[in-house]
Amino acid sequence: MKRKKDKTVVVAIGGNFLSDGRSLTAEQMKKASKSAQLIKLLVERGFKVVVVHGNGPQVGLAYLRQLSGEKENIPPLNLALCDALTQAEIGTMLELAIINEINYEMPDFEVLTIVSQVEVGKDDPAFKNPAKPIGPFYTQGEIKELKKKFPGWTFIEDAGRGYRRVVPSPLPVKIFAAASIVHAFEKVDVIIAGGGGGIPVIRREDNTFELVDGVIDKDRTACLIALNIKATHFFLLTGVGHVCINYGQPDEEALFDLKIENARRYLDEGQFPVGSMGPKIEAAVEFVRETRGTAIITNADSVASALDGSAGTRIHL
Repeated sequence: MKRKKDKTVVVAIGGNFLSDGRSLTAEQMKKASKSAQLIKLLVERGFKVVVVHGNGPQVGLAYLRQLSGEKENIPPLNLALCDALTQAEIGTMLELAIINEINYEMPDFEVLTIVSQVEVGKDDPAFKNPAKPIGPFYTQGEIKELKKKFPGWTFIEDAGRGYRRVVPSPLPVKIFAAASIVHAFEKVDVIIAGGGGGIPVIRREDNTFELVDGVIDKDRTACLIALNIKATHFFLLTGVGHVCINYGQPDEEALFDLKIENARRYLDEGQFPVGSMGPKIEAAVEFVRETRGTAIITNADSVASALDGSAGTRIHL
């Protein structure tokens, strides 16, 4: 018996939650199972669920595999097609994990993975300013060696955890499969879409499209999907239970209740870095401003409490 669902939630899950870029398949499946427990909780609360996962660690590793194959004269795929590979890879693991978690109680439960292309602006300034971390974490010694092999690559320190390569992260303009999601909910219960932020394409002068290298931020794509399908709730999952200002400093302050005008002010002050919390705050603000819905930033373990209003950072008008 399917449960009645009168609410729709878009859940943005980070690629780091599923893999650190070096995880074995069995380890990734265990992490996917933890995500599935979260999805089950939302289904039991009466939600139709759209999952938008990140792919930062995975796409960086997929691209490194392409370069390794050159030694065997195997032509490498570009970064855009690596986005496509990881959408299918992660979608497969999440779909299987969700079915395994829920199907015992609801044998007619359906999950659909949509491999999604996403239009970005061909003149987006991100192409000249790479800022999206991908791949595994490196030490200073490792990046010195990598820079010798790949002098065009750019690296940044990522939240004190090491160094990562950064690539362009253009803003999503259009989700190709967005209209299909609403109709698909007539038959399925959970949809995985926009994985890794989507496969980036740019529009040519003749209104055709071509692949372009980059990794779209999954939080921004998740927001665009949420707006397209008129979601009632938007969860942005991260590694911390709530948002903080002055993060990691002696005067660090937790934020549990955040109006969008204050969120914008903190963004302008540089409180939320571009490569980490910044896109989450921007996506949450846009969602709330456009829909007057509920946006919550928290970690996976706190979702139930966040729904009850006792955990997480709730962004509102």
